[in-house]
Amino acid sequence: MYEHDDIIAAVSGRDTQWQPDRLTRVRSRIAEIEDGLGDPWAPGNPMGFDAVLEADRKEEISPVGLRRFQSLGMPAELVPERLGGRMAGTDLLGLVMRPFFRRDPALAFSHGFTPFLGAQMVWLNGDARQSGRMAGVVLRGGTVGVACQRFEHESEFHAQEYTAAWSDDGMLRLNGRKNAINNAHTAELIIGFVKTGDGETDYSILMFDPATVPPAGVRALGRHRTTGVRGLQAAGLEFLDCPLPGESLVGTWGDGVALSLRAYPAVHAVFPSMAIGLADTALRSAVRAAQEREFGGPAGDATARSAIAGTFADLLIADCLSLTAGRSVHLLPDQCDVLTAVTKYISPKIVGEALYDLSAVMGDAFHAERGHHAVFRKHLRDLSTITFGHVSSAICQSVIAPYLPALADGAPEPEPTPADLFRLEVPLPAMDGARLARFGGGDGLLGYLDRAALRLPDALTLHDGGELLRELVAGLCAEAAEIRREAGRLTGSDNGFLLDTHSFPLSERYALLLAASACVGVWLNAGTGPDAFLTDPAWLVLALHRLLRRIGRPVPPLPRAIEGRLCDEVLERVRVPRSLDVLCTEYAG
Repeated sequence: MYEHDDIIAAVSGRDTQWQPDRLTRVRSRIAEIEDGLGDPWAPGNPMGFDAVLEADRKEEISPVGLRRFQSLGMPAELVPERLGGRMAGTDLLGLVMRPFFRRDPALAFSHGFTPFLGAQMVWLNGDARQSGRMAGVVLRGGTVGVACQRFEHESEFHAQEYTAAWSDDGMLRLNGRKNAINNAHTAELIIGFVKTGDGETDYSILMFDPATVPPAGVRALGRHRTTGVRGLQAAGLEFLDCPLPGESLVGTWGDGVALSLRAYPAVHAVFPSMAIGLADTALRSAVRAAQEREFGGPAGDATARSAIAGTFADLLIADCLSLTAGRSVHLLPDQCDVLTAVTKYISPKIVGEALYDLSAVMGDAFHAERGHHAVFRKHLRDLSTITFGHVSSAICQSVIAPYLPALADGAPEPEPTPADLFRLEVPLPAMDGARLARFGGGDGLLGYLDRAALRLPDALTLHDGGELLRELVAGLCAEAAEIRREAGRLTGSDNGFLLDTHSFPLSERYALLLAASACVGVWLNAGTGPDAFLTDPAWLVLALHRLLRRIGRPVPPLPRAIEGRLCDEVLERVRVPRSLDVLCTEYAG
């Protein structure tokens, strides 16, 4: 942890420990990508919104966009440095992918997120040969498909599943059908979660090239069309006693659930970070629509200003949480499973709700089918599809809930949260797959609030609104104490999965509290280096105010000037333009 004087220096912008190199590099890289993609609002830009909307209507991914993705070197961003790529930390991957999610979520999801999801399973669980093969495919821009296991709370991608068994000739035999696998018909490699026994956890992970299997063993099914991200090339594959070599097995037989849990923290941290680019466009679209109606002039626009400020605060909440979660995979690998599950669960939910509220700001422009206003509704529809909705929430809550009893009063205190968890500019150690296999379910963030509360009075000496911020943090600390008491009353089964019906509502309150802790940590530690807006408590006050309201606790009145400060910041960033997130990077258009 930083000492007291260091925290005050960070808040006041005089932090002698600030290291600009990592920040300079990522900002430069984002600017390079933005420059290569051009102004998305400009007519005639092949990577602009007009072209993306046309591709969406045709239910395809723009070939120009895909070539630009590869020419800008984006595949290398998905591959760790040790395997020949450029990825120097999971906290940076979401940032550099945002320019593509900002413009074309279908392209970014298919060729950015999906390969990362499949590759993580291999890089953390496979042998050197499998890891090298996957890295080679991703680096040259090859496509990857992921065949998800079936869940009771099905989404279209989690319905149905394959089965596999060993045969006497030493081969694996694959059977079953799935109607929705992204990139199914073009994938050079497919990562499949396959059922291998009768138990609930009897799964294995396979990696294979569908083009190399005997034609009699596989049948290509029709394309599966999605409600959102219509350009996704999802389709089905049916396997009929299809022989696969034994080397297709990733990791150990029957341990697929445990192996996937090792890889999911990075996935859970990175995806919400990527999706902030999509939400950035939606907020920017609403501002542009409101400005066309002389936004900011009439007194009646106070509601619109409040919605814009609130949405911006929610984007900052999601960004602080994803930044913290992405760094936890490297810094706290034996604790990161719960924090990253919280991030994947609560960030898309907060952002999605904010964007639905923002639709009122769009007015009649919300219904536009063509033109630049149409991108708002398209991105809103895309977000609901790529977050997998209820099934994703159920999966994440099933990770969070079993660890709630560890929060009870009297439970051992975890190690203090390191300040580097909140500081994007500090380099990260390599991901440690062995430690990711030993989750402890610890949580230093809940206790962080109590320690941060003691430091706030001094940290706030340079700022207005300090008393309100102290009151909000006190409310969060009271909520943390109540969660600890309720966690001690939960009951569970022998295998640790809670049966108590109170566990899931409690997990939501707990998730919102961790989001608040991440925001406080980023603010106190000046998590992206000296920045006049980031060290201003206005955004933190509004973020914590909104989180406490979501939790259901009473909140003090919010001065109108707080929302005004954030709304003005949004307007300025749209004008310049700069990104509507923590990093505030240069944008094209």
